[in-house]
Amino acid sequence: DVFPAQVRFFGHKLTENGKRLKVPHMGWNQVQQAQDHPMWHKIANNERFYFVHSYYAEAEGNADIAGRTRYGVDLAAAVAKGNIFAVQFHPEKSADAGLQLLKNFVNWNGN
Repeated sequence: DVFPAQVRFFGHKLTENGKRLKVPHMGWNQVQQAQDHPMWHKIANNERFYFVHSYYAEAEGNADIAGRTRYGVDLAAAVAKGNIFAVQFHPEKSADAGLQLLKNFVNWNGN
């Protein structure tokens, strides 16, 4: 109940050609930053991060969205509220951008 967005299973979504999305979704996706946040310090907008997941939080109407990406549907790649910043991707597997995000986490004071 911290974030009100609905969580959905990718396996029920269809691609543009009518096939089901592969589950789990695995791969590199660009993340569009949806809000200015200290966790994005020194990370370019639309930087690529590595994802491995079967479920997603909806991006549409999500007031807490900090970053979004697309895999058959727009989804919340990052959400932020108060002193919480959560990501759908794996920073530890996301090369330089992921390492920078982890550095930002260590240095963030929660404000």
